[in-house]
Amino acid sequence: MRTISLFIISLILILTANESSFSQIQSIKSKADDAFKELENSSLTLRFINALDGKSIPDADVTIENIGVLTTDFEGKVLFNPPFNNGQLTVEFTCKGYVTSAFKIDIMAGSLFFNRFSISPNLLQGAIRIVLDWEQEPKDLDAHLMKQGAYHISYRDMRASADGKATLDHDATNGYGPETITVNSIDSDGKYEFFVHNFSGMHTSNSKGLSESKACVKIYSSTGLIKMYQVPTDQSGLYWKVFRIENSEIVDMNEFSNRSPE
Repeated sequence: MRTISLFIISLILILTANESSFSQIQSIKSKADDAFKELENSSLTLRFINALDGKSIPDADVTIENIGVLTTDFEGKVLFNPPFNNGQLTVEFTCKGYVTSAFKIDIMAGSLFFNRFSISPNLLQGAIRIVLDWEQEPKDLDAHLMKQGAYHISYRDMRASADGKATLDHDATNGYGPETITVNSIDSDGKYEFFVHNFSGMHTSNSKGLSESKACVKIYSSTGLIKMYQVPTDQSGLYWKVFRIENSEIVDMNEFSNRSPE
């Protein structure tokens, strides 16, 4: 079994060696390395990424419920042995220069549902940072933030608002993410809407690619991780309307559509 698994991992690396993006090859290699180490040690891997530049975060403390405190290596990862095959564990991430973040991870049949988490560097009071992570496919998911009557932040519309209050910090086009948008201050009377577009499937209206992407949206403030959304499964559509902000309150949406919210 182990020989077959190692052969499959090697085959994945060979088949993807002709990809044009070096970062994509590195991401796939990291995935294969994780699988190899999990086979060797019967352990699971968590990876932590800087939400602003997509680089690994070393020397961070990761506290895992019922396990203890682990420290990320130079690749920003920790390995741990799960206490059960199915269930949830609470994880807390702390590192100098980053927002302290607590969230839950899902273990299903002894494997992690999702193992990559982009963490926000520290924010000023009143600012929020919205971060989108997903799996290898689809290659290109786009984050969009619209403020009614003011601006639309995305890769194809506007990378920074005219007043400088909102910016697209990081764009990813080869899977995994992060796609990151920062708003330096939220207007109390402003109306905002955040959605995700499956740009890779833009001509396939019946696609379930976005729903199957394991996309995860996190909202950070200066005080920590304040909201996290997992993409709904078994849904067709190119657009996922995640949340809106009205009267400075975050309102859940979680709606799928083939029509752009613009």
